[in-house]
This record gives sequence, structure tokens and C-alpha cells, in this order.
Amino acid sequence: MTKKKPKIKSKNFSLDIDALNIKRHSYLLVIMTTYSHSRISTFEQCKLKFKYHYIDKVKTEIEKSVELFLGDLVHRTLEKLYKDLKFQKLNSKEEILSFFNDLWKKEWTDDIVIVREGLTQENYCKMGEKYISDYYEHYKPFNETKIIGLETQDLMKLSDGNKYHIRIDRLEVDGTTYYVTDYKTNNTMKDQNEADSDKQLAMYSIWVKNNFSDAKKVVLKWHMLAFDKEVTSERTEAQLQQLQNDIVAKIEDIESCKDFPPKKSALCGWCEFKPICPEWKHQYELEKKTEQEFKDDDGVKLVDEFSKLKAEENAIQKKLEILRDRIMSFAEKEGASAVFGTEQKAKIWSKEVYKFPKTTDMNYQDFVDMIKKIGLWNEFSRLDSFKLEKSFGNNEFYEEIEEILRRFAKKEKVERIYLGKK
Repeated sequence: MTKKKPKIKSKNFSLDIDALNIKRHSYLLVIMTTYSHSRISTFEQCKLKFKYHYIDKVKTEIEKSVELFLGDLVHRTLEKLYKDLKFQKLNSKEEILSFFNDLWKKEWTDDIVIVREGLTQENYCKMGEKYISDYYEHYKPFNETKIIGLETQDLMKLSDGNKYHIRIDRLEVDGTTYYVTDYKTNNTMKDQNEADSDKQLAMYSIWVKNNFSDAKKVVLKWHMLAFDKEVTSERTEAQLQQLQNDIVAKIEDIESCKDFPPKKSALCGWCEFKPICPEWKHQYELEKKTEQEFKDDDGVKLVDEFSKLKAEENAIQKKLEILRDRIMSFAEKEGASAVFGTEQKAKIWSKEVYKFPKTTDMNYQDFVDMIKKIGLWNEFSRLDSFKLEKSFGNNEFYEEIEEILRRFAKKEKVERIYLGKK
């Protein structure tokens, strides 16, 4: 019986080797991925969110936050303003605000999430109107530079073969100076340090230099619409090269990642995966229950009982510390090394001992240097297994070192419960 010729499979297609009419060998099909600032920053923000969104492609009940909705409509409104200018049509402020409000009424849905308490969609709509109105008054008649691209999108090849998605809100030019412009509807002002360390627009500036040979200077520009201010920044060639190296290294981290734990932060309130996240899913389920169902929930009852006993344990521990000090004082006063109760006795042990600097002490490094100098380090130092285990678990070692360490490592399940405020 003849063996069936193999197919090389990927998620989306299969490739029949016979159809290629080539000799049978071992084949490696490498499918490169398209990365973006959003994709990489999601991984840095929360690995589990990255997995849900980009690997598992989970569909969620939560469609969009009001902040995203507002930002999208403001972007589209300003895009219309500049698109019409290409055809020598300058919209009045009233016309452009009318366009924004029509979009809002047409596209608003009740499943858009408002996280901040006490605010309504009307508040956010008025915010958008103010952003657009302030921008219009500030920059009319909008002819400071020549617009050569609106919502420009392209793919830029990286040194590892992967592609990086380019999306520029507005690309402008003035002589040999190019401007990569981004609109921001954030309620926090971007300071100069943030601008000078921003990776997104800096990567876009590399694309500009690759595609426009006359670009002698590329200025990164953010319109902070909530404050009616601009923030600008530039990069040197050395900085851009280092940035590309950092992006490729981060992609290597992403592609080698095997563990995707959740990472709690202030951004969780806006996360569309909150209903299924292990950190939040129980709370999300409780919010849908009646008051009685909430009280009857097994998880609620267990945690309440655990919390109560833990509080009692802490109170007992404090009492024990007080009693210990009183027993020690009593023994010292009486000159006794044992204090007797009804059924138990307390044996007193006391001794003066020498203590050397700890890692948190100011003179710790001087102490270590001295120990090494007098030849005692090898005999009295010891391996920090906890630190090693943490670094090993976070894949911080090169593959060769990791393989050596793996021979000695065994996986164990460690379980702890930490109480904290909701």
C-alpha cells in the first residue's frame, strides 16, 4: 500500500506537496505574523488579554467602551475635515460638528460601556464637540502644511521577517520635513518624557524614511485634543535602530511565550474580556444575581467565612505577641528561665548573638565585597532559589541555559489565598 503524501498544515490552509511537482523531502513552512503597536502593547499590558484576543480570538459580549467610541468618531470627523479640503471644500465649524453629532446618533448603542460612575453618553458627546470645536478654532484654515496622507495604512518588513502594521492618522510635509500626526482624546496630558519614549509614532517614522527619500527630518506630533495642545518629538538614527531591535526582541518574547497569566491593573475596567477573566469572572457573575442569590453564592459564603477567621487569627496573633512580651518581662523580673501555668510551662530561651548586614542594609554590598576579598564567599554564600525559580518561570534565560536548568527543575503546584479589598 502506497503511503499518502503529506500536507503541510497551518490554521487557515493546507498545502498539497504533490501539486507543487517537487521532490519529496522534509519541508518547513514558516508563516510570518503581522504585528502592530496595539498587538505588542496588549502583550505588555496583559498576556491573558493577548491570548484571548490574538490567539483564541474570543468573541465577547462587551462590544466597545465609550472612550473607544468617542475616539473613533472624533478621528473620523477630523478625517472628513481634511478629506474635503483635498477637494478645496472647507467645512464650517457648524457643518463639521453636525457631521460628528449625526455619527453619534446613528452609531450609539446601549451596549457601549461607560465605566466612570455618574457620567452619561451626553457627557461624552459634549466632550467630543468641545475637542472638535477647539481644534477647528485653533488650526483653521488648515493650510500650515501639505497633507499627503489620511489614515495611511501599510506593512513594514522587520529584520526577523515579520511585518509591522503602519497606521498614521495624518501624514504632512513641509519641504523636507515630514510630520507623523496622531489625534489623542485621552484625559491625561502626554508629557515630553512620554513623547520622547513613545514607540508607536517612532516606528511609523521609520516607514516614512523608508518610503520618502527626501525626508531629512521626521517630526512626531500628537494633538492632545482634551487640552487643545500639541506635543512633538524627534528620534536619531541610532534611537530608531535600537527601537527596531527592541521590537524584534519583544516579538521573540511573544512567540516563545507559553504561559499567559492575567495582570491586574487600572486598565481592567475597560477590558472587554473581564467577564471571562479568572481575576474578574466571579464578580461579573455576582453582579447579575439578586440580593438573595448573592448571599447564597457558595463563593461568597466561603470567602466571608475565611475572611472572618483570618481576622480572628490576626487578632489572636497580636494577643500572642503581647503575652510573649509580658512572659519575657515576668521571667526577667523573677530571674526565672521557666514560667509555669496550670497544664503547660513556658521555657525561656535568651541569648545574645551577632548579626551581619542583610540585603536591605545600606552597607550590604560593602560587606559582600569584603567577604569575597578574604575568601569566605564560596563557603558562606548560598543560591537564591526563589529568585532563580522566578527568572526561570519568566523565560529570562537563553535557550541553552534554560535546557541545562530544566534537568534539575521539577514542576509543583503552589497554592495560596490572599485576602484584599474588592
